[in-house]
Amino acid sequence: MLNSKLDNLLEEAENSSVDTKEIDTEVASLLTEQEVYDRVQDRYERKKYAFRTFIFLSAFTAFVLSIIIAAGFSKVIPFSLNDTVLISLITSSLATVVGIFILVMRYLFK
Repeated sequence: MLNSKLDNLLEEAENSSVDTKEIDTEVASLLTEQEVYDRVQDRYERKKYAFRTFIFLSAFTAFVLSIIIAAGFSKVIPFSLNDTVLISLITSSLATVVGIFILVMRYLFK
């Protein structure tokens, strides 16, 4: 009994005519809609993270610059650093800023 119902369904499926071109165009349009949505979302995320990276690097640079300025006014305020410490601070902060910038921008805009 079960086999006969299954056989009837299979025969009906074979006899029915489905326009595959219509299905292909629907699938293709759905894929293109999804691709457009993905690109819009990617662009939004890129803008968001690029802005966050800019804010972080600006704050980091301002902090390092304030330390250097404070070390320059060591006679006025009680803050002093050795010359080797200042040199290592400047070079390491420059390397950090450039490294973060390159890594993030390569990831966001590849």
